[in-house]
Amino acid sequence: PEPRGLPDWERWNDYGIGLLRQGKKGESRQAEAAFARVEELGRPDGALNLARVLYREGRLEEAAEALARAAASSPPAPAWTIAWYSALVDRELGDLDAAIDALDALAETRFQDARERGFDFSQDYRMLSELGRTLYERARQERGEDRREARVALLERARERLEQALDLEPEYAASHHNLGLVLGELGNADLADHHR
Repeated sequence: PEPRGLPDWERWNDYGIGLLRQGKKGESRQAEAAFARVEELGRPDGALNLARVLYREGRLEEAAEALARAAASSPPAPAWTIAWYSALVDRELGDLDAAIDALDALAETRFQDARERGFDFSQDYRMLSELGRTLYERARQERGEDRREARVALLERARERLEQALDLEPEYAASHHNLGLVLGELGNADLADHHR
């Protein structure tokens, strides 16, 4: 029998997660090797967790490839986890629209399996803050008077998501900071100063 009754893939995966949580460069390399072994053993967790390591190291193209493998594996990794990491990678690669789509899917818990398990990602203030920040970044790409309507619409969406995050966690500094930026762009200097 296998030690402690755990299958090989799970022992490798747990080992990799422990290393990933340490966060040191050498340990990231070891975590990468552990997750590659999990993937070799046919588990989607390997590619998914490998993407986490690669994202942390700034190896974004490789992270995107690992996420694609995790989504295509049989069975696939959880779609909501892939959506989260895909949004982070897409944002860093400059594909803000793809990042927003993935974060919107999370905010609305568009994943049947997740809903059946009782998940409600609209209660995740960190994700909502990330969505607000990404909407703000996207709004800043809409320049000029002819793009004003699109810019304001994105800023209003950002405001809603950041306020939703602050309703859940009033002390979350990132939400306050991002909301201050959004309100400043919307011309509400007093409220922007309050959140800053």
